[in-house]
Amino acid sequence: MKIGIDASRANNLQKTGVEWYAYFLLQELKKIIPENVEVILYSREDLQGDLADLPKNWSNKVLSWPPKMFWTQVRLSLEMLFSKVDVLFVPAHVVPMIHPKKTVMTVHDVAAQRFPDSYNWFENWYSLFSARFALKKIWKIITPSKFTKDELQHFFADYFQPEKIKVIYHGFNNLYQKKYSLEEKNNILQKYKIKNKFLLSISRLEYKKNTVGIIKSFEILKTQKNYQDLQLVLVGKPAHGFAEIKQVLENSPYRQDIILPGWVAENDLPIILSAAQVFVFPSLYEGFGLPVLQAFASSVPVVTSSDSSLSEISKDAAMLVKSDDYQAIADAIKQLLSDENLRQEKIKLGLQRASEFSWEKCGRETWRVLK
Repeated sequence: MKIGIDASRANNLQKTGVEWYAYFLLQELKKIIPENVEVILYSREDLQGDLADLPKNWSNKVLSWPPKMFWTQVRLSLEMLFSKVDVLFVPAHVVPMIHPKKTVMTVHDVAAQRFPDSYNWFENWYSLFSARFALKKIWKIITPSKFTKDELQHFFADYFQPEKIKVIYHGFNNLYQKKYSLEEKNNILQKYKIKNKFLLSISRLEYKKNTVGIIKSFEILKTQKNYQDLQLVLVGKPAHGFAEIKQVLENSPYRQDIILPGWVAENDLPIILSAAQVFVFPSLYEGFGLPVLQAFASSVPVVTSSDSSLSEISKDAAMLVKSDDYQAIADAIKQLLSDENLRQEKIKLGLQRASEFSWEKCGRETWRVLK
């Protein structure tokens, strides 16, 4: 048996959610797939770091020949035409037009359908086309939540085949479960100019992630005497809608208390998260919501939205609010800051909920789909 896997997104150096999913899943599949199965990882460049450490039955094939544009639809399609595999797995992008009969794709969300203005016209068309194409043409589909499966049924009812779709939850990096010393925390906080009392959010700085809502809720809190020394740390790169976010930031009377460290390395991020007072993630739309799971594992109480997949992933472990209700977001944060019993209850429930997820479990369930 020969399996091909698109590793192009897992090989990105500055990874975010979907790319971390592909990376950690591949690392688990290395442990699970038996030696009598040949595995080929396709990438644009040579594999980087730990991803390049391959079992003896695994190999990397760099598809670097021209053209550079449309790597999936040109290079990977031609590779599937001339060097066939039994199964192709695409964990973090779209399937090539030319693909084997047994092709598996992970559809993370259909956000472009709900928030078309958050993408340029090509990104919007391409992501929705690929989801529709996958439902019509490919062998099996993985979704990271029941919510995303339901979204596929809602928007693409004509092509929806429930028997070909498997819901497999993500895991999280075990670094988020580590207990960090006060010295480790202080060193990292100083590195990023963060004080000891802060709220944290981790996501792209964009409309769909409700970055403006987080800032507005923070401003409501800051008007109260008890929270004058509180900071807001927004980890992530600017994305769609950042022009509005930038304007809100510049006009905020509390701009000096809002920290934007940009993208943060995975070794630093768990330490920052473990030092936060509250993790704030009232996103408008998530196919899974990995940062919430990371916060649970870090023993940090969470305020997140009741929208999309977040209530499914959080259950009763988080404070659930309407993402467009800034006062409710501020009130939920205030409850977690002021009520120690509630705070400890949510931390305990978060740890229990996090224990139900792992990359090992994700890997085992994915291998069952592939084989």
